[in-house]
Amino acid sequence: MSIEQILEIAGAASALLLLAGLVIGQLNGEWRIWPAPPVGSLKSFGFWTLFRTLNVVVLILGIERFLTTLGGDALPLRIACAAVSLISGLAYAYALWSLGRKATYCQASGLATDGVYRWTRNPQYATAIAAFATLGIAAAAWDATLLAASLVLVYAMMARAEEPWLETRYGVSYLDYKAEVPRFFNLRHAAAELSAFVTSKSPSLAKHLQTKR
Repeated sequence: MSIEQILEIAGAASALLLLAGLVIGQLNGEWRIWPAPPVGSLKSFGFWTLFRTLNVVVLILGIERFLTTLGGDALPLRIACAAVSLISGLAYAYALWSLGRKATYCQASGLATDGVYRWTRNPQYATAIAAFATLGIAAAAWDATLLAASLVLVYAMMARAEEPWLETRYGVSYLDYKAEVPRFFNLRHAAAELSAFVTSKSPSLAKHLQTKR
């Protein structure tokens, strides 16, 4: 069995088990695998093993397929998607750094609402989804693309699954924040945040833009 086949099997198994676990956890809280169970528990070990395996497999297969199949009419699109994936990956790393290690591992450490969290409630998920979705397109290979799609679905389900947990932890503060900021991203909210930023940084420029409207 080749290394590629091992990666494909490991990725497919991880994706299926993660998706099944997330669905079952929504139906029965006792089987919840996200938000992460207590550190050191069997469920916590299982979740993080499967989740990290799927992330690594998609990265390796996606990059390998992209680099070894360069060519064809779709090459400009694939290169553009690879560039977006790289930028989104860097943004993902920044979002993780902004949130902090404790909150990333589902340890209540305060509700983050400033900085990048003014634009989206889930900058980690939003940027990871963008990174892996575009990597899947750039790879243009059935195995890497399907596994990337499954990972995107995992991230989307994780975002939804942790909202009740956040409501329990932070109560009204999170509900108010949830009502104001989108789960991932929308243009109307982004335009409002950009306008507020311009107004605070350059009142004269903001006045000029409003006059032009």
